[in-house]
Amino acid sequence: MVRPYQLSWAGLTLLLSGSLASAAEITKIPDPMELQVGLGYAGSNERGGLQEAGLRIADRRISRHDLTLSAEASFFTGVSFGLALGITPSLRFAYPTARPMIIEPLDGSGSYLTGEPGTGSTLLQAGGLTGLWLSTAVAPFSESYARNQRASWRLELGVRTSSPHHNLWTAPGGRRGAAPGGSALRLAGAFSTERGAAAPWIQGVWNKENRVKVDIVDESGITWAEDLQLAPASTFDLLSGVEIQLATVPSSDTHLALEPWLGTQYRSWEDIASGVYLPNVLDGARTIPVTSGDSLALRAGLALKIATEDAFWARLGMDIRYGTPFRPEHIYPVRTTADTWRLGWSIQLDGLAQLASPGAPGR
Repeated sequence: MVRPYQLSWAGLTLLLSGSLASAAEITKIPDPMELQVGLGYAGSNERGGLQEAGLRIADRRISRHDLTLSAEASFFTGVSFGLALGITPSLRFAYPTARPMIIEPLDGSGSYLTGEPGTGSTLLQAGGLTGLWLSTAVAPFSESYARNQRASWRLELGVRTSSPHHNLWTAPGGRRGAAPGGSALRLAGAFSTERGAAAPWIQGVWNKENRVKVDIVDESGITWAEDLQLAPASTFDLLSGVEIQLATVPSSDTHLALEPWLGTQYRSWEDIASGVYLPNVLDGARTIPVTSGDSLALRAGLALKIATEDAFWARLGMDIRYGTPFRPEHIYPVRTTADTWRLGWSIQLDGLAQLASPGAPGR
């Protein structure tokens, strides 16, 4: 017999996931006295270039690998509390074939046009913790509550801790972090409904990055600025998809589903440290914040899901993203090229733990 608040595993979730949950998962909140834990991995590879005055002055390659450890518990029907720790083992900005920036003698500005191709190529590497998310979610409506419920909702509020001393813009001790730097606020809403073998859903997520003061130190140990105020980019994602049941294995009560989805993302302008989004820059620009332009992206993806009784499921997904060109640093006449695109893939492992027996108080 399980005692109240004694942790016993109800199932180990093998969840092979895209970055999005399915219709049932995207609006799901654990039952009272249940704990859902997860381990997620997401990778991406971006390809494109940089151009100045119509001339391609560098290729641009960005690769990223992220891990997420998460836990979400519920003690009351329709309300949950969550923790999520973000870790980026590797983040790389590579600029092969880049030209060196040459200072213009007349006005002191910088340009890549006169440099020799390939002689200014650089590689920037980063990694580490990206922050701890604390969140709470509510489900005011759910199809699991009663038969007359026609849709399920999940509304979420989250906050993330800041990283003013170990982030992407500074490299104390020669190591550059992967975090944006400041704290953040997240507001999310997801809505789904069951329609026979299909379950359509829609989700909106707003991540608001807050300002942060950072000491700008490069990999060589040179301090270029102290308490430089930066404002990392905020994002808004609007996503929609449908989970389609493909097959069921009666003997094991296992369900197989396919989930295509489409979406768009707006990324706001940001004030950042110079020399991250461009291959090489003038030293004088490192002492001030530079503004990176906003952009709009289109996204599409496909996920495969294997689930058993909502306590055991597996998802594997891939997605592609195309973003509009933008200006990486406002002080240089350089823009990203129109052939920039990103391929992403992800895997997630989740599980459920029973915090109390079904007959214990709080159920």
